[in-house]
Amino acid sequence: MNVRDYIQTFIHRKGVWMLVANGITKVLGFVSVMIVTRLTTESDFGEYSYAFNIVSALVPFMGFGAYQAFLRYSVEARGQVEKKELYRYAFGRGVLFAVILVLLLLLGAPWICNDLPGSEASFRIVAFVIITTLLMEYVKSYARAIHLNAISARIDAYYAIILLILAIVLTYAFGVLGYAVAVAAAPLLAILFFVKKMKLLELKWKPFRGDSRGFWRYGVYTTVGALLAQLFYAVDIFMIGSYVGDDATEVAIYRIAVIIPLATLVLPVSIAATDFVRNAQRGGDRGALKTYILNYWKVFGLLSLIVLFTISLLAPLILNLFGGEYAHGVEVMRIYLIGSLGAHLLRVPFGNLLSAVGKASWNTWINAFVLVSTILLCGILLPLYEIKGAAMAMAIMTWVSGLLNASAFWWYWRGLRYRERLNGDL
Repeated sequence: MNVRDYIQTFIHRKGVWMLVANGITKVLGFVSVMIVTRLTTESDFGEYSYAFNIVSALVPFMGFGAYQAFLRYSVEARGQVEKKELYRYAFGRGVLFAVILVLLLLLGAPWICNDLPGSEASFRIVAFVIITTLLMEYVKSYARAIHLNAISARIDAYYAIILLILAIVLTYAFGVLGYAVAVAAAPLLAILFFVKKMKLLELKWKPFRGDSRGFWRYGVYTTVGALLAQLFYAVDIFMIGSYVGDDATEVAIYRIAVIIPLATLVLPVSIAATDFVRNAQRGGDRGALKTYILNYWKVFGLLSLIVLFTISLLAPLILNLFGGEYAHGVEVMRIYLIGSLGAHLLRVPFGNLLSAVGKASWNTWINAFVLVSTILLCGILLPLYEIKGAAMAMAIMTWVSGLLNASAFWWYWRGLRYRERLNGDL
């Protein structure tokens, strides 16, 4: 498959819809945050950011891997009826786990927010993001499983629009706590139409007909791996919060400085989401996997380089949109953008390929090593360079993580050759 065929196939699978919808989500999310920073103080937004970071780090744990395992195993389902049964099996159990997790977070809120006590009120509200986001991800996953990527894209777009409207109204009326309510409510409101249309709220507790142990093993590894990956993107905020004490201003500046670099991940993540089911189906095809990653680099690797370089040039202008105080984060943003390039080229594409071919456990071990290493590196660089040190640690470890993911996938791909030879001998 040449580059032209790769692009045409991507378009045929509604990849452009996925990319545009995720782009809308990030742009409108950017606008929402910009409005909120204008309507609240740096300290209030810093406290909210600290609370949200804690919750977002736990979001991958929200369904104990049930919805991720559903998407992976839906490839093996024989027909739409069996897919629907698998969905119901995963949905009921995943929601139950999410409710239990939220209750535990609410009970532990005083201890969890001990480093920044002012964040507790926001934390109690955004904790419900775990339930509402899980519901949204279930509906999106079902749409992708039946090859309706356009519906998944529409949900993302609706979510972004609803969040922007709620953010403006509720933040103006209730301050940063109103914004917390908007963030928690938007995912649920975005899926109401599709839930009713596709009849996806039916709870059934029938046992899984296939390999239930394999289903949950994959789900657990995916969950732990995603949890560690999310903690990786949150550990810097945690450590800055502990380092600065009760003053949340530095947390706010850092959070705004990295919001755009993190938002650029919409490019590789959208592509990975579009291609996940297809790559899972071709997990044993050595030639197809090689062609896929080479075409990804030729098309989206070059685009990533152009986008990140442009953002680096515009960094002062972008940060001034949030207010004069946030302009102090220009160097942080540029350092973080260097790390983002590693995520675009290596960490995201190879991490998702490992999950698609059933090697979620490999991702988990890599993410565990990277998280521990990041904590140690942040502990060294943060006292030396303050918030710039945290950005340095994240940039370095993003590249390390990407290289490890690429190496692991190469090992899997290399193993396919020996399997092919063995089958040929037999």
